[in-house]
Amino acid sequence: MKVEDSMRTTLITVLPEDLVRTARQRLRDHRMRQLPVVTEGNTLVGIITDRDIRQAGASDEPHLAEHELTYLLEKMTVQELMTRQVVTVYRQTSVVEAGQILLEKRFGCLPVVRADKTLEGIITVTDLLHAYVRQPEYLWIWEGSNPAGAPPAPAAAERVRLV
Repeated sequence: MKVEDSMRTTLITVLPEDLVRTARQRLRDHRMRQLPVVTEGNTLVGIITDRDIRQAGASDEPHLAEHELTYLLEKMTVQELMTRQVVTVYRQTSVVEAGQILLEKRFGCLPVVRADKTLEGIITVTDLLHAYVRQPEYLWIWEGSNPAGAPPAPAAAERVRLV
């Protein structure tokens, strides 16, 4: 199975010159943790995460009040916080390879790009889990039928434990 079979193509992105508050709002509105950062031509130039934004708001300065930190974040642009060296995959990358990268790097997603770095999708850990449970050898667990030679389908209580 390839990344293109499971990736998301409806994308929420930000521009490098967008304010961090715009990124934070998009993350909240769409219940996401990462946003690809693209140019007007849809070229991937970075990624910004909810963690990047939280860490930017953390301060060791006891004299800064919460509203002062919020004010500072309101003035910052995405390009000031984004990660510029983004690990990416191509649509023809296997989901196994994408999963290995996510595990090794401890990422929540991987942008899917063309050779010219144009963003065309994103694949998340959740997308990979969906791909895993859609595999034909696991469908009998969900559908209650047994392919030839498979052990009997587990009871409903056992299905929960298997997944």
